[in-house]
Amino acid sequence: MTENETRFCPYCGVKLQRPYWAHIQKEHPEKYTQKETWVKLFEDYTKLGMDEDISLTVISELFNATKEEIKSFLKSRKVL
Repeated sequence: MTENETRFCPYCGVKLQRPYWAHIQKEHPEKYTQKETWVKLFEDYTKLGMDEDISLTVISELFNATKEEIKSFLKSRKVL
């Protein structure tokens, strides 16, 4: 995924503008606060063929979290 590539909200499908997480935080606050969402997104992204690093980068941008935080959470859930 390149910086210029279009990204869409995983919940409602609307085209996202930077910062990506702002839409989710505003329009889907119940999802934004649930770290469990990271599991579903990671699984979906990797099933679509994204490699692990890119998936973690996208999720980190969506949720304004570090890749390390996300990776640690996914490991704790035995997803990684």
